[in-house]
Amino acid sequence: MQTQHTQNRLRSSDLAYSVLADKRRRYAVHYLKQRNEPVPLSELAEQVAAWENDKPVDELTSKERKRVYIAMYQSHLKTLAKEGIVDYDADRGVVSISEAFADLDVYLEVVSGGTIPWSLYYVGLSIVNAVLLLVAWLELWPFATVPDLAWGGVVLVSFAISAFVQTYQTRRMRFGDEVPPPELRERS
Repeated sequence: MQTQHTQNRLRSSDLAYSVLADKRRRYAVHYLKQRNEPVPLSELAEQVAAWENDKPVDELTSKERKRVYIAMYQSHLKTLAKEGIVDYDADRGVVSISEAFADLDVYLEVVSGGTIPWSLYYVGLSIVNAVLLLVAWLELWPFATVPDLAWGGVVLVSFAISAFVQTYQTRRMRFGDEVPPPELRERS
């Protein structure tokens, strides 16, 4: 049973920055959300190792598997279980995503070198559109030749297109939606 503290913790923004700051934990959560059923620790560790080493599971060395397995067993799963993200049965060696966390839409905003976060993009778009409408309202040439309703349409379309693009990109960045995890999709 989830406590109120655990449910509040799951909804806290600290979660993304502390618990999911570790790549192995993100990979584990992604795989568990994707599977949506109890998974043996060995299977989880193999998949995390495969993503970490950028190779198929059947090409992993024993050392690569063992390194991830030990880290998952000794540290990561205990942390994820303590925070209410996973249910970990150490006796059976089985891990599953917790009910409270399974219902959350967690996504990772991956901002590559040449891009800006969506929040800054929308601030910039708002400024550009405000200047555009101001110039049209002042009836400065060549803006005065276009009807005000058309400028309103330009503003509306610019925000609508931006919202559709953001929605598409955000859905691609959700945990558990596709293989591989979001940050590995950016490499492709």
